[in-house]
Amino acid sequence: MDTKDLQNLAGHLEAHGLQVAVNSAEMRLTVTSPLNSRLTEDIVADGDQWVTSFAYAIGEHGHEQQCAERIARVLAVGTDSVPRTVSA
Repeated sequence: MDTKDLQNLAGHLEAHGLQVAVNSAEMRLTVTSPLNSRLTEDIVADGDQWVTSFAYAIGEHGHEQQCAERIARVLAVGTDSVPRTVSA
């Protein structure tokens, strides 16, 4: 993976309304929920995987859009592709 892939993932995350800080030198993204600034996750490139700060592989290289959707769910902002349901 290279910085182009990092920027691609950052763009998908921003499309979900997340705040993203890019550290190209470390191939790291710091992603923050706009709903609660305490909901933050570091995402790093590890081989062909995108990995969270808890060492959880959250996506593969080449699948940045799906990875961004997973991260959006983790940070509680939801995704356009997953309908939200409201219980009574």
